[in-house]
Amino acid sequence: MRRSICLGVLTLAGVFATIAVNDARQDRAALTAHRVADNLFMLANAPSVQGMGGGGNTAIFVMANGVALVDTKIKGYGQDILGGVRELTDKPITTIINTHTHWDHTGSNAEFPDTVDIVVHENTAANLRSDDCDDGAGFQGGSIKNCDSFKGDNARFLPDRTFSDTMTLFGGADQIDLFYFGRGHTDGDTFVVFREARTMHTGDMFARKGLPYLDVASSNGSATEFGKTLEKAAAGISGVDTVIPGHNPTPLTWQDFVDYGGFYNDVVMKTAQGKAAGRTVDQIIASYSVPGQFSDFVAADDRLRTTVQYLYDGQ
Repeated sequence: MRRSICLGVLTLAGVFATIAVNDARQDRAALTAHRVADNLFMLANAPSVQGMGGGGNTAIFVMANGVALVDTKIKGYGQDILGGVRELTDKPITTIINTHTHWDHTGSNAEFPDTVDIVVHENTAANLRSDDCDDGAGFQGGSIKNCDSFKGDNARFLPDRTFSDTMTLFGGADQIDLFYFGRGHTDGDTFVVFREARTMHTGDMFARKGLPYLDVASSNGSATEFGKTLEKAAAGISGVDTVIPGHNPTPLTWQDFVDYGGFYNDVVMKTAQGKAAGRTVDQIIASYSVPGQFSDFVAADDRLRTTVQYLYDGQ
C-alpha cells in the first residue's frame, strides 16, 4: 500500500516543467519532468504525445558533484535534456548510463561533452562497437542507421566503462547500482537502481504496461528468456518502491513491475500449453485473453502475434 500511495503523490505533485517545443522543429515532442525524489527526475514525453515521441524516458539524478543521466532519447534531444537539467541545477553532467543499445535510448549521447563517463553492460558495448551494429533505427523508421551516431569521429562517444553482472557507482546518498540478469529486450539490458531514492529505471525491460518489443533479430533479445529475466530481477533487487519505465509517460510502482512479469509469463505458459496440445500459433492467439488480475496490461494484436511466434519457435 505504501508504494502505490507514495507514487501517486509524487506523480501528481511532481510535474514541475514542460520543455517547450522548438517552433522551427515541429517534429519535436514536448517533454514533461516528473519529480520522483528530491534529486531524481524522470524526463518523459508529455502524456498527449503518441508513438515514439522523443524516445525513451531519461532519468536525471542530481548528485553532490554532478549529474548522472540514464538514457538520452533519440538524436537531437541533447539540448532538451540539458534544458531539463538546467531547470534543476548548474552542476555538470558527469555520467550517462545507457540501459541498452537502441537509438531511442542512446541517440543523443554524442550531443554531450566527450568528457562524460558513459557506462553500459558489456554486451551493449560490444554491439555498439561492432562493424555490423544495429541499433534498431532502421526497423523503427529512424534516420540513424546501424549506430551511425558512434562511427568515425563520434567513436569517442562509445562507452567508457562496462560491467558483467553488477556494478556500483558512487556512494552514500549518490549510490547507483547496476544489474544484469540475462537476455530479454536485447542481450544487454541494464536495471539501474537509485538506492537512496528507492527507485529503479528498467529501460525497455518494462517499457509500459503492454507486451514488449523483442529485438531478437538485431540485438540478440529473447522471448523465451524475457520472462525469466524479469523474475530474476524481481527476486534479485530489493529496496525499490518506484519504477521509471522505458516509455510510459508517468512513473510506475514496484508492484507494477512484479505484475508485469506475471502478465508476460502468463503468455509464455499459454503458448507452451497450446503448442503441447498441438495448436497452431493462430489458434493460441485466438484463444488468448488477458487474465483478470492483469486487466490494466495490454496485449496489442501485433505484439501478441510476434511474442507468441517467437515463443512457439523457441527464440
